[in-house]
Amino acid sequence: MDRILEVIEQKRNNAVFPIVGADHCARLLNLNFSNVVRDGRKLAEVLEYGYNLYGYDMVLVFSDPYVEAQAMGCQIEFTPYPTIVTAQTDKRFDRTPVIIEATKILKQKLDVPIFVSIKGPFSLAAFLVGIDKFLRLLVREENAVKKAIDQVFEFQKNYLSKLLALDANIFLGDPLASASVISPDMFKKYAYQPLKILVDKIKDKGLIAGIHICGDTRPIISMLDSLQTDILSVEDITVATNTTRMGGVSTQTILNGNLSKIRKEVRQAKKGNHIIIATACDVPPKTNPKSIKEMIRYARQEN
Repeated sequence: MDRILEVIEQKRNNAVFPIVGADHCARLLNLNFSNVVRDGRKLAEVLEYGYNLYGYDMVLVFSDPYVEAQAMGCQIEFTPYPTIVTAQTDKRFDRTPVIIEATKILKQKLDVPIFVSIKGPFSLAAFLVGIDKFLRLLVREENAVKKAIDQVFEFQKNYLSKLLALDANIFLGDPLASASVISPDMFKKYAYQPLKILVDKIKDKGLIAGIHICGDTRPIISMLDSLQTDILSVEDITVATNTTRMGGVSTQTILNGNLSKIRKEVRQAKKGNHIIIATACDVPPKTNPKSIKEMIRYARQEN
């Protein structure tokens, strides 16, 4: 049963997916995360374990935010979870084949919608240039910003084509395109069009397109809505959109493990029409499994 598609098609009011990634699942299995993200079979194994443990309504192939950035030359350090230590260099380590292999395995083994997380070109460009430097360029070096975005856009189009050939649904994560970071005018000028082109490529294949943007999205919600994705994963799901919204439970709430607060936030989310009840961002690795199970249990409870 594809509850996600049923919500999108307004045949069902709710589905549920705490945004569980490989870091949380690897921790449950006491596996070294830096080893997991370098091996497609191990990555598939931990994500399959998470799905079997929790039984949510989709699986997201998400290891960390820096897969494409590392493939394009960013130097990543795992301590134990990844951070960028150096912006783009000539030294590259391409983990996109790991994501592709894990996706193939999961699509064969699991009868549930499989999504792959890739970066929006705006955020990926910022990773490669260096976030602080990139944000400074936004206000004084328009050509440099566009050049950086064009560079990563070509990479993402090629990567996306490989994923779409697997019939994988796609989530575009663009955290630095948030109105908490840039103005709506900057979003329109630099982030909107690359996202729109990638969304159209996904939709042309008849696959599900989602966008995830953290922080404040109210000032750009009309533009996000006009991208015509199938899912908008945002922190504030109270804003009306034509697009199916995903969210409702604070990431801090799920981490803190206050079950009554989890139930309260799920109950509030269920008041909306056709909502995928989810965490506002990916579940922190140290989250207690009891909290995730309670979120899912309560989301599926009849009103």
